[in-house]
Amino acid sequence: MRILSLGLDKSVLDRSSALAGRVIEYGGLADQYFIIVPSAKKETIELSEKVKAHGSGGNNKLAQLIKIYFLAKKLLRQPGFDVITVQDQYFLALIGLRLAKKFKLGLEIQVHGFEKLHGLRSQIAKYVLPRAQSLRCVSQRLKKQLISDFGVAAEKITVVPIHSKLTINNYQLRIKESKNNFVFLTVGRLVPVKNIGLQIEALAELTKHYPKTELWIVGQGPERKNYELRITNYELAKNVKLLGWKGDVDSFYNQADAFVLTSNFEGWGMAVVEAASFGLPIIMTDVGIAGEVIKNGESGLIIPLGDKKKLVEVMIKLIENARLRASLAESAKLAVKQLPNKEQTLNLYKASWQKAMPLKRD
Repeated sequence: MRILSLGLDKSVLDRSSALAGRVIEYGGLADQYFIIVPSAKKETIELSEKVKAHGSGGNNKLAQLIKIYFLAKKLLRQPGFDVITVQDQYFLALIGLRLAKKFKLGLEIQVHGFEKLHGLRSQIAKYVLPRAQSLRCVSQRLKKQLISDFGVAAEKITVVPIHSKLTINNYQLRIKESKNNFVFLTVGRLVPVKNIGLQIEALAELTKHYPKTELWIVGQGPERKNYELRITNYELAKNVKLLGWKGDVDSFYNQADAFVLTSNFEGWGMAVVEAASFGLPIIMTDVGIAGEVIKNGESGLIIPLGDKKKLVEVMIKLIENARLRASLAESAKLAVKQLPNKEQTLNLYKASWQKAMPLKRD
């Protein structure tokens, strides 16, 4: 089996990157694995005997997409390719679909979410998704959306949760001398879709009852100045810590008492999985793995999108109920322990490729 992947992340061109390591593992499932990514510099990196990574060249996004198409076309003239896999459902998928038709190959589209689904992107997704032979998505929620919103046949879809090297930590609930010094933690990019501002607003209400409660925000992004202004306006400088991006988040998971995610959209929710592995009780909006891995009242507390009143309510509930915290934390830890391991994940990847192959055109 020879695979051509069209990707988006140029870090694969760095042999020492985590992505390069993962791609080498993918290559182990095939006879050969080629990946093309957009990059300013045209280059080819041999990652292993089976795996080669190509940078497209091109000084802007449009030029890079055009170069990806022609480079892929050149590679596919070599005999023996079976499947094209693409890492988004928009412009790369359109390129992949055209190439798959031209060279009579199977097409797999990877779906990690629909955060940017509007305008032309929406039209492209509606066109390409039903025409792929195989689709790989990260959650049952996305599978249902592919079926209901895009008319994709259920049998084409393989659900593969995002794998992470998790250590299920031995966690002991910290005994508080006072309820007032409770620490909520959130980890993520400071961008509008993450809606971390909702947590700051909730804390402004919460501190009226528990004035020493803290919110730790680990992450960086364009919304930082906006959050700094809100913190000043709400007089929360002693309560909210904007910690920036940290390479090692483990120490924050170890020190926090609960994890909060208030995104308006998530394809999966890796930070939630990580927090659960550290034994933190979870509060999250109804996105991503909510209802699938984190179940309301069982392994977490799930709230409607943008609902500040409900967020304040469940935050208070966790502060005041140590038994509930312990129960939710233990159940969440058990839930993430059941997720596929690396070997199972790789087998699902291969199964998705094979799902495309029987439908190759003769």
